[in-house]
Amino acid sequence: MNTRSEPASECIRRRRIGNRVVAYRVVGTGPVALLLLHGWPQTGKAWRKIVPLLKSHATMVIPDLPGFGASSRPQSGYDKMTVAATMHDLMSALGHDSYHAVGHDVGGQILFPLAKLSPNAVTSVAFIEAGIPGLGNSLASGNPFTGGSWHFGFNMVPDLPEALLTGREALYLRWIFHRDSIGLVLGDAIDEYAFDEYVQALAAPGGIRGAMEHYRALPTDIEDNRRLAAEGPSPTTALVVGARQGVGLGWLDSVEESFDHVTSAWIEDCGHYIPEERPAELAELLLRHWRFHESRTVEP
Repeated sequence: MNTRSEPASECIRRRRIGNRVVAYRVVGTGPVALLLLHGWPQTGKAWRKIVPLLKSHATMVIPDLPGFGASSRPQSGYDKMTVAATMHDLMSALGHDSYHAVGHDVGGQILFPLAKLSPNAVTSVAFIEAGIPGLGNSLASGNPFTGGSWHFGFNMVPDLPEALLTGREALYLRWIFHRDSIGLVLGDAIDEYAFDEYVQALAAPGGIRGAMEHYRALPTDIEDNRRLAAEGPSPTTALVVGARQGVGLGWLDSVEESFDHVTSAWIEDCGHYIPEERPAELAELLLRHWRFHESRTVEP
């Protein structure tokens, strides 16, 4: 049995935000407030390798998204507009009036509504192997006939994943992480300690349902994103990071359609799980992104 414990500064805290409880960690002492939103099927633990690289630059708030980890698993409210409002309320409750936001995978899908809902608070966003459903050519990402992954459809089916995956959570996650397409290139990047946390979170009561509800909300997300995009692009500075053996920059056009100032970058020899496979390269890109944002906002 693994008895490893976290440093006191990284212990999980829990706070009620509206009708849900959000688990989160606060790490770092740097001057930049940073919200880190993990992807599917993970928890805030996915950022564990980024934390030591940024702790002197940023004060990081690292939540488990609703439905994941130690956060509550409500019956509804998994559309990204609702999740974005919850994340902003968390940052406000912690005293962060302005902050940068970074999202990997499904966490990245929260960034556009977050920037639109809280334009005066969100100073920059970074999409890591992520984009905006319903915009650009992003619908192709869920179509296996156009290079997308079949798991989009499977995860969206009501009840069936819960029936098939209960008791088989480790088998499913190991397949997801080690699949030939979009899986890990560095096979040991997700160690057994982190893998066990992801499995335990999925196996907890309501865990499979909570994880899948983020996919089941996609039709609502698409409608919301198109409505928000019709209002005009966000002035927030945006970065899109793609992995050469992952999704890559397949979502880039959706972000370019939605933000005025967009830059992009590749990470080589890496699969979909950039924060765990290539944390040093990602940290450097984020620091460069923030410097670029600051250079744009300096008064002449």
